[in-house]
Amino acid sequence: MTTCRQPSLLQGVPLPDPETLTGPQLRGWDCALCGRRLFADQMLGTVKWTCGGVTTEEVDLYVCRPLCIEVGGGRG
Repeated sequence: MTTCRQPSLLQGVPLPDPETLTGPQLRGWDCALCGRRLFADQMLGTVKWTCGGVTTEEVDLYVCRPLCIEVGGGRG
């Protein structure tokens, strides 16, 4: 369950629902948008992620730099 999503740091790029992300995406190893391994990244924003309905933690989400093609950033 996602609560209190903050706005994205990148204008025009919405934060994804953390419940739809994989472990590597939540840990900042893979892009939160396209799922590719990150070698150069930029922070997208912070979400609150609830694990098992008990533990809530703030998770920083990272995306490709330059921004991946999935959102029109030109990475291919």
